[in-house]
Amino acid sequence: MGSMLDVFLFVFGAIIGSFLNVTALRWNSGLGLGGRSFCPTCNKNLSWWELLPILSFIGLRGRCHKCKSKISWRYPIVEFVTGLVFLTVFKVLFSGDFNLLFLIIYTLFIFVGSIFIVITVYDLRHKIIPNNLVYVSIVLSLIIRVILGGGVLDYLAGPILFIFFGLIWLLSKGRAMGFGDAKLALAIGFLLGGAMGFSAIVLAFWLGALLGLILIGFSRLIPLLSGGKNITMKTEIPFAPFMVIGAWLSLVFQLDILNVLLF
Repeated sequence: MGSMLDVFLFVFGAIIGSFLNVTALRWNSGLGLGGRSFCPTCNKNLSWWELLPILSFIGLRGRCHKCKSKISWRYPIVEFVTGLVFLTVFKVLFSGDFNLLFLIIYTLFIFVGSIFIVITVYDLRHKIIPNNLVYVSIVLSLIIRVILGGGVLDYLAGPILFIFFGLIWLLSKGRAMGFGDAKLALAIGFLLGGAMGFSAIVLAFWLGALLGLILIGFSRLIPLLSGGKNITMKTEIPFAPFMVIGAWLSLVFQLDILNVLLF
């Protein structure tokens, strides 16, 4: 039963991930979220067998069936990651009792996680976090915090992180951090509480610094990997993806990095 449920959660998450891809692609583009999916190169409407999460990308070998243009790796990656999120969040939250409260909490977590995934993809494409999405994630995360309860620090984690990122944004005049990152930090703080919320942000900075150093090194050693651009410490890199990854890892592994570092 357990393995069947795991497969169902992953497959269902991958299907939702396909929709999240469309949402991130069409958000603020003037295109509605309804209607048939189509190839962005030749505008061919896609058949059902071209829309199977992950499998279609593999079967088509990453190319459009009609025009043979390359399909972005973003599609199967987002589908796989969403399936993984649906499965791992269930594993973390489930305590052995399928009751109404668990279903509500899990559903809210999944909604927030899905929004975070769309924010990640959108920020990678446009280097900005959509206000409507982050505001909804803040509200849902606050509702989750009220349901879960916790200590004073769990309730204050969101505002503390918001002020921290807000000060970076203010003092750097938006050069070091965007104000959207402060809003996203508010949602993460409410969602995860004190220990895991702070751990998520610490981990995000570590991951961001590591990737930045790797990109700088590769851009100098192998210029073709960076499109011929010289990546430096001043190069703008979206930070929301690192925050989202940090939040997911912190939740899955129940991290308390600050406690480990301080004590």
